[in-house]
Amino acid sequence: MIEKISENTFHLSTENTSYVICITGTGHAEHIYYGKRLRDVQGSLSALREKRYILSRAASAIQEEDGAIDLNDSLLEFSTEGKGDYRTPLVAASWGPYEERTIDLRFKEARIGQGVKPSLSSLPIAKNRSGDAETLELVFDDRRSGMRLTALYTVFPSLDTITRRTIAENRGTDDIILRSVASAQLDFRSSDMSVTTIGGTWLREAARQERKIEQGTMISESRYGSSSADANPGFALMDSRGGCYLCNLIYSGPHRASFTLTGKGLTHIVWGMNPDMFSWKLSKGGKFESPEAVMTYSSEGQKDASDRMHAFVRSAICRGEWAERMRPLMLNTWESVYYNASENKILEMAKGAKEIGLEGLIVGDGWFGARRSERTSLGDWYVNTMKFPSGLFDLAQGIHRLGLLFGLWFEPECVSERSELYKAHPDWIIGRSAEDNAGRAGKQILNLTLPDVQNWIIETLADTIDRCRVDYIVWDMTRSYSDIFSHSESWNGGEFFHKYTLGLYTVLGALGHRFPSLYISTSKAGGARFDLGMLSFSASALISSDSDPINRAAMVENISMLYPLSAIETTVSPSPNAVTRRIVDRDTRFNIAAFGVLSYAIDTAELSRIEKTAFKSQIEFYKGYRMLFQFGRIRIQESGNRTLWSVSNKDRSVILMLYLQKQLMPNSDAEKLYVLDADDGYDYRVFARSHILSGQEALSYPQESECYTVSGDALRWGGISLVEQVSGNGYTEGMRMLGDYSSRLYIIRRIEN
Repeated sequence: MIEKISENTFHLSTENTSYVICITGTGHAEHIYYGKRLRDVQGSLSALREKRYILSRAASAIQEEDGAIDLNDSLLEFSTEGKGDYRTPLVAASWGPYEERTIDLRFKEARIGQGVKPSLSSLPIAKNRSGDAETLELVFDDRRSGMRLTALYTVFPSLDTITRRTIAENRGTDDIILRSVASAQLDFRSSDMSVTTIGGTWLREAARQERKIEQGTMISESRYGSSSADANPGFALMDSRGGCYLCNLIYSGPHRASFTLTGKGLTHIVWGMNPDMFSWKLSKGGKFESPEAVMTYSSEGQKDASDRMHAFVRSAICRGEWAERMRPLMLNTWESVYYNASENKILEMAKGAKEIGLEGLIVGDGWFGARRSERTSLGDWYVNTMKFPSGLFDLAQGIHRLGLLFGLWFEPECVSERSELYKAHPDWIIGRSAEDNAGRAGKQILNLTLPDVQNWIIETLADTIDRCRVDYIVWDMTRSYSDIFSHSESWNGGEFFHKYTLGLYTVLGALGHRFPSLYISTSKAGGARFDLGMLSFSASALISSDSDPINRAAMVENISMLYPLSAIETTVSPSPNAVTRRIVDRDTRFNIAAFGVLSYAIDTAELSRIEKTAFKSQIEFYKGYRMLFQFGRIRIQESGNRTLWSVSNKDRSVILMLYLQKQLMPNSDAEKLYVLDADDGYDYRVFARSHILSGQEALSYPQESECYTVSGDALRWGGISLVEQVSGNGYTEGMRMLGDYSSRLYIIRRIEN
């Protein structure tokens, strides 16, 4: 809720957090507190506020009569350039004939309203599905430039989350050139904070970096035109008392988060759009809105903060019918047939998918135009009748008759130089001309800032979706932006990336509105656009094009800090893996991939009898625990050579635990398994999921039998002593037989009285 506790003080509270803002006598928004819920803000306000009497000789007073106020050393809700504030600004602009940069924003009014204030544009914002949201608008004016800034704070009390966005408005006579409009700022009087960011690169997405914030400025950013694999927009801040702030951005374009520690022990954090990739002309009466930032806090640390962020994403971000709905089990044909898809082969794979219990089939790249390699046919979204002589409608009907969902892969933002679309509309590409030496990427992306391009994509995809009753689409994008240029009369290079992102949202929003039951899965060369902006329009997203289960395990561990399992697509792929050539046993590939939105990338038309039995067993097991795997609370208990994950339901009556061993060590240590989510008051039965052995393995090493009845407190605090592994000392029946990259999945269920 939002409480106005005095004429100039506002308390934004959720069930477990408090956020306090005070308007100073000079009209600045002072940040008082953000953290664990406070019992009596009004009575504690005098103690909480900073006191100043003497100005440092190196500082600049904002005005003569306020000689002790140094904005550069003040905890503020937003910084601007000028008036002695030298930190990274939330808003930066130039205005007037002399391109002045000083913006002196002073408080004008506050407004409190129920619900969520609508977006000014096609930017996605958090939805009020919980029904308890309130919004505070703080309005500030700069008399000289005519800029008005509105800082919007939306409180989701039951989700323990606060969102922020910024609206800049030109109420003057001169044009204002916005050079930065960030979404949120957090200031702390602390020199002992650390930050965890998620970075990486193509095929090595979702790598975790933990760093102490030291004096100076540290930046995590994307300059690719999209949110990128190099730097996810989300991050975690840890304070010295063990508390964790999780922050993110509902945006898919280039972004930046800056982390500054000043010489006087003030930590200053600003995040939003990347100012190096942005400028915006704001004419008289014009308005500009930033993307929405998301913040949650837990005094119990990162795991608890992640639970809160997961609940927020599921409730307030994920769209429409798929927000709380279990995701289907799909077969993706790509890793089995690549560009060699054919009607007979796809139908054979569909029959095999049905036989082992899968629920749908996605026809991957290669079904359209004259597509035989990555060099041709993007944009020609009509079926290749050489490969599919009966046409796409008949193929879809054949798959639907089997009781399966029908899915298609698209790359709608891109165009091949060898395509009918490129010949018809060379003016739709990003780049000067076909002859311009712009590199592959610069000439193979459609200009989504153009309404004609947006409408063409919407109508082209909608026609196929409607005519063939497509249930599921993969929205992919494998190119990177380079040598950006457009012949459009409205072209402005500084505005391009934001306008492109808005165009992307317009298209996705239109398709979602027209087909509310359509499952949309998103990807960008794997995980290069895994963000809350895309998840506002899709049900799930691909984390990486690397389907190696061991590499994926690390990615899931890291990305789950910010995103729920229901958003993370996982895959059981062939072995050896196509990317790494690593050989991993069939059950381990499943045991890891089960934690998330499971799919298969195998040739179901070529399975042996034992493979069919094994995959069918996996799928039946997953269906039985699907709600838990997709919507349960995930815990990463250990990560290393021995990796332990668990997912549990709300009352902790059912817990699933992954035990993953990366390398077998000779003469291995005795092991204990602690289940940290066990309830002390329950009694549990613990047993391992049956894994399917080959005939030779079954004769040589019968499956070990581990089954225990144990109290919850013993399970949590005493742990289970696991059966000894075979590791160089010979084999005795009943021992655990695990090798390199091997695993077990333990089922832990409460014993009902």
